[in-house]
Amino acid sequence: MKTPMGRVLVLVGVFITLAASAVSAQVPSFDTTRLYSETEFTAAIKPYADRIARNANDAEAHHWLGVAYLHVVKLSKFGLAPYARGFGGRAIAELERSVQLKAEPAAMLALLEAYVVVGASINNGLHDRLMTASPSLPLK
Repeated sequence: MKTPMGRVLVLVGVFITLAASAVSAQVPSFDTTRLYSETEFTAAIKPYADRIARNANDAEAHHWLGVAYLHVVKLSKFGLAPYARGFGGRAIAELERSVQLKAEPAAMLALLEAYVVVGASINNGLHDRLMTASPSLPLK
């Protein structure tokens, strides 16, 4: 493949491979619109646990694992996920780790929600950090 077209095709192939790798490396979001049996929940959180096992500093994986725990904790309050009654601490721990690694507003909001749902006190400056990270809205 010494022709210019051959080189272009090789480059396109390389770019497609790189793009496909980047897309597959993204953490899938957790589906908070459904109910989970204990077995289904365990299967649903496996990708996050696996990513954390490979890289303990994966902020996105910690975020989505925390969101997943928080979701079933909320369901457990209505009797829809009795297996999750003790998962509040796990939700908070995962979301705190996510915020520690990468303080994004979505992670901070999820952590605040977890504190409220679990009934934990919020005295770690998270509210102030969230307000600082949020864009200011112009007054009319």
